Amino acid sequence: MMTENTRKALEYIEKRFGIGREAFDGYVIIDNGDIWITTPEAAQLKLKAWKRKGIRLARVFKKGIKMTTVAMQIFGRYAVRNVVELPDMDHVKDFLAGRDIVIHNLKGIEEGQVIVKYGSDILGSALYRDGKLKNQIPKGRRIEI
Repeated sequence: MMTENTRKALEYIEKRFGIGREAFDGYVIIDNGDIWITTPEAAQLKLKAWKRKGIRLARVFKKGIKMTTVAMQIFGRYAVRNVVELPDMDHVKDFLAGRDIVIHNLKGIEEGQVIVKYGSDILGSALYRDGKLKNQIPKGRRIEI
């Protein structure tokens, strides 16, 4: 049975990014406050102490849902909406270092959370507003190239 938070998260991901629910077929989705995704085998493991099984698919907040960077890197290849392609390696280096990017004339991109990519590589998440990508890569994953 699907929880209300799970339903909202999957609806958000489908509406925002065009990632259909079929992308998650074969996985187990767990509502543990946030929405987690794992394999059926990992979901059945009986462990004495564990904090999580799988990866966090989406964060659930009072004001909405946010797809996580890791989830974007795994499932972002299915996205057909709100995907921003960085134009060159200088922008990639800035983005991976955690800097915000000024980028105008993004046709078809709605303000809000976007998937940022370069070529076929999904780099992470940003908030797009007023011609600017506000970097959402977690501090621990930022790198200087």
